[in-house]
Amino acid sequence: MNKNLKLIPLALLGVSALAGCGSSDETIYIYTAHEDNRIEQFNKELKAKFPDYKIEIVSKTTGALMSELDANGVETDCDIFVGIEITNAEILLKKNAELFADLSDYDTSHYVDEVLEYQKDQTLADGTVRKGHKRYHIQDKEAGCIVYSKSLCGENVPKSYADLLDPSYKGKIIMPNPKSSGTGYYFYNGLASLNGKDKALEYFTSLNENVKEWSASGSGPVKGVDKKDIAVGLGMHFQAVEYANKNDDIGITYFEEGSPYTLYTMGMINGKEKKEKVKEVYDYFFDYVNYLDNCNIVPETIYKPEFAKEVTVKNWKSPSDYGVDYTAMKNLLDPDFKNELLDAWKF
Repeated sequence: MNKNLKLIPLALLGVSALAGCGSSDETIYIYTAHEDNRIEQFNKELKAKFPDYKIEIVSKTTGALMSELDANGVETDCDIFVGIEITNAEILLKKNAELFADLSDYDTSHYVDEVLEYQKDQTLADGTVRKGHKRYHIQDKEAGCIVYSKSLCGENVPKSYADLLDPSYKGKIIMPNPKSSGTGYYFYNGLASLNGKDKALEYFTSLNENVKEWSASGSGPVKGVDKKDIAVGLGMHFQAVEYANKNDDIGITYFEEGSPYTLYTMGMINGKEKKEKVKEVYDYFFDYVNYLDNCNIVPETIYKPEFAKEVTVKNWKSPSDYGVDYTAMKNLLDPDFKNELLDAWKF
């Protein structure tokens, strides 16, 4: 995710400059923690559809976005949020169940069933029951892969998590830090889902001997491999494909445990949906713009085949094309389980 706090003016992206922050009643604020190329696409499409609307997309770090909504609640300037990781969304809703607008009137039948688990009641790790709700929509599915430098690895391309513990990889691996990165957390939670928290932590404690950096950003591993700063990264699949299309030295592989993942959410702040223009912009994002994001940038499957647009990303492959499946993730809707995992993380 983008880790720089900044306002992305539409003027810098080849469209009209908009009014500043002093006119909250007129300006529609979209808060996101997504990358600049995705923000550019959002801006392009929204400006084309709503040339007379004042729309500002505010780029924040994940932590800054969480802090903003936690501190200010429905009084935030944010009207629409795009790209809050699903466990983080559940953390916010656990503190304030009515922070997000109720989206029960929206038809979500175009989504594949497996990404709609949040709408159902679920028993959490501690035995309590989490009630299903419709306070957000799924914005995307972001999954991990093993990205490596062909020239630096040579014949020593890793084939398993165990391979990464070999001393030959010492100082040659980057993984995002789960405490600051959704990418790092889904790798951590993926192994915890399969093997339990203790064994997952034991593995990463051993891996720490070979890790050059626990990067603050999920982009760190792919960028590190791209620059040949490291040989192997545990990184974002969609970003790895993007960089591999520009750099033949980048390879992508998976281990038998499959591709760990998480889901990201979008929605409106409670009360903001009553503003006609805000709802109009959100509806267009939900009905059209997000489909473009899904087929042009992050094509992990969230839409049923009969609704999805054709993937335009060059050389895109799903984990199944590599002979693996997505990891059987657990507890993505359980804030306390995430806090338990992160409290145990010491790196």
